[in-house]
This record gives sequence, structure tokens and C-alpha cells, in this order.
Amino acid sequence: MKLINRLEDIFTNILSKNFFEKDSTIKEVLAGLIGKDEHESKYHEEVYILLKAMINAAKSDGTIDSNEQNKLMEFMGEMSKVEQMFVKHEMTQSLELDNFLKEIPQGMEQQVYYMSLFAIDLDVDSERDYLGKLAEGLKLTDDQINNIHESLEAEVLA
Repeated sequence: MKLINRLEDIFTNILSKNFFEKDSTIKEVLAGLIGKDEHESKYHEEVYILLKAMINAAKSDGTIDSNEQNKLMEFMGEMSKVEQMFVKHEMTQSLELDNFLKEIPQGMEQQVYYMSLFAIDLDVDSERDYLGKLAEGLKLTDDQINNIHESLEAEVLA
């Protein structure tokens, strides 16, 4: 299943739970995968942001372990060469949360947190710290955070 189809399935699943009230070259390539109209470009920007959220969360403890790699690969399914290039590129980049927060369009805050939590095991303090800083940067409330954790059956932090 292609990355775009898998993200669509996950968005549908997320929305059904009803708790949702700098590399420009890579972004441009991803935005061009399906088309160039405004709606499709926005969709590709969202895909880019959510995939980057998952990779950043997986990197938050200093390494992407095999379980996190498996989650990423399961999430992405079969990848095109462009998608593989993007993932490999992002995995080699340093984790810069402040820059990532600036990239997130308004209205995607909860989706970004959800996908970040989805990508990790939440088994070390550095991952908990990362999620805390991410939630703070996204300006999520404790209720929003707890709802996301409960929906993924993950340890509640707040």
C-alpha cells in the first residue's frame, strides 16, 4: 500500500475517534507526487509533516531502534524511490524541534502529536521529554494530550 493511501486510512481512523477539535527540495518532490493543484499540494504538505513527525519522534532517544523502524515501515508500506529517499534523508538529519514546530500548519497540532506518539514505544525518558516539549510547542492542552494517549493505549504523561 502506498504511503498516501496509508495516511488516508490513518486520517480516517483518527477522525473517527473524534478527538481532533529545511528541506524544501524534498518537500517539493513530495508535493509533486500526485499533482500540483492547491488541494493536492496541501495534502502532500500534510503527508510530509506527519511523516517527519514520526521520524523525529523515533530519533528523540538518539537512535531509531528496530521496533521503531518496523512501525515506520509498516506505516509506509511499499515505498517509491522518492519516498525512500525522503525517509533516508530525514533519518540522517539532526533533530531540531524548534524548526519542525515552525513548519507545522495551524490545525495539524493534534495529528502531529498523534503520529509522533504512534511512532515510538515511549520506553525511555528522552522520548517522554521529547513528547512533553512537542506538546508544549504545539500548545496542546492536558485533555488533548491524554485523549491522544488513551486512543493509542499509551502511557499517559500528564
